[in-house]
Amino acid sequence: MHKRHIITGAPGTGKTSLINTLQKEGYLCFAEISRQLIISQQKKNSDKTPWGNLSEFADLLYKQTIEELQFPIKKNTFVDRGLPDIIAYLQSKSFIIPEYLNNFPYHKHYATTVFLLPLWKEIYINDPQRPQSYQEASCIHKHLINVYHTLGFTVKTLPKTNLARRVDYIKSLI
Repeated sequence: MHKRHIITGAPGTGKTSLINTLQKEGYLCFAEISRQLIISQQKKNSDKTPWGNLSEFADLLYKQTIEELQFPIKKNTFVDRGLPDIIAYLQSKSFIIPEYLNNFPYHKHYATTVFLLPLWKEIYINDPQRPQSYQEASCIHKHLINVYHTLGFTVKTLPKTNLARRVDYIKSLI
């Protein structure tokens, strides 16, 4: 059975660029749902964002991710963030983790190896959907590592190098 490979990392670490490169190489890839959701909420002038109403944002993100997980896959597939990322964001703000996240069967849907993009100050930038400071990103980064390890995933940190080498590294592990 094919599963989704998670590409994760703090904001501004190059996940979307990597996903786009993998897609150009012929892999099935799913874009970051949270970015799409943030854009949608911003258009509505809603505070359901990671820096506004994080609990309601997490609920919306969970529901949309569950819908995406229903899409059948027939080959190696990559996702820009996985459900465990929600836990990391909630923990970074000391929120209680909802039962639906504590009891989710992560390994049924996701490959056991997760690809983590490290913080990389030289490429870190803000934008309207990524207003977090580098310090906030560092906090999220630490929580991501902890959450994935706690959930029994193997975390492989990608090197700070160009996209072609990052893709080669991933290919060597799948």
